[in-house]
Amino acid sequence: MASLIIMVFAVFSFFITAVTPSGDFWTLNCPSSIVAIAGQTTVISCNFKNIQEINIVAVVLKKDMEEDTTFQMYKGETSGNQRFSLKNQKMGPSLQISETMFSDEGKYLYRVVTDRGAKEVQLSISITAKYKDPITSTWPEKVTEGGPVDLYCNATDGYPAGFIHWFDGSGTNWTMNSEMIKTNKDSNSVKSVALSSKLTFKTINFAFAPFTCIVFNSKYVEDGKSTLQIQSARSGEQSDSSGSNTTNIVAGVMVIGSLIVGLLFALLLFRKKKYSEYTFDIHSKVMNREILLKMMWKMVKQFRALKLLLSRDETETISPDFPTEVSTVAI
Repeated sequence: MASLIIMVFAVFSFFITAVTPSGDFWTLNCPSSIVAIAGQTTVISCNFKNIQEINIVAVVLKKDMEEDTTFQMYKGETSGNQRFSLKNQKMGPSLQISETMFSDEGKYLYRVVTDRGAKEVQLSISITAKYKDPITSTWPEKVTEGGPVDLYCNATDGYPAGFIHWFDGSGTNWTMNSEMIKTNKDSNSVKSVALSSKLTFKTINFAFAPFTCIVFNSKYVEDGKSTLQIQSARSGEQSDSSGSNTTNIVAGVMVIGSLIVGLLFALLLFRKKKYSEYTFDIHSKVMNREILLKMMWKMVKQFRALKLLLSRDETETISPDFPTEVSTVAI
């Protein structure tokens, strides 16, 4: 039945062409190259030029290297691949492909027969697939500033092969320092290319963070991007250490403050005793001086401890011993 329709169509198109006046210089305009997206509806817009009144009688779409026609329409009746159709026959011979597949890719001959004659054009359909949003990671997962790290960015399900670019927080492009691997896949006539990029640092500077990987398709149109936040290996330690230092500093200030208050109180009592008594024992006077000197030495040690906490110098130690000789020069 299909062969009979094709034969009738061929005879009919020949007859139409033969009786069409040669002065009718109308044209059929269609895009020669069509880029379609897998899984979506594709419209191939075609129209007539240099003519106003024209009626479509039949159309035939045939793919190169295939014997059967892909799609055909004759006097309103269609046959062939049901995903192909005329978008709006009254407006022109535009084609529509629903749920576009990778198998639709290729070169076609499109012939349109009208009551004013027949025209044909060559069509080339290429199929693309959008990449999924990229997935980023680091190795090691927790990074030490100044240490080595590998940054990874992976994107899948795109076609044809695209590109991955790296940018730091200031917008500087680091792509030249990266390595990318492209893996072609073809499963059940579904084509895709997986992209995997690695950016290596022998010594990482956190001032460059965060890093962003951007995925481009084969036409350098952005398909997706992901920002990579680097997790510091010492972030928890720094946070704990900061809290501990704050506590120690507050405690040290409180202790030193208490000692200063005590020292001032002792000096006040000592001066009061000195002016209220005209005679006192020399031994008692020396003992009072020794007590004051010991208190002052303790305060000096507390100041050194506070200095150690502020400078975070773990190698410095505080002498626990009181000097064996105490000056007894009269105050």
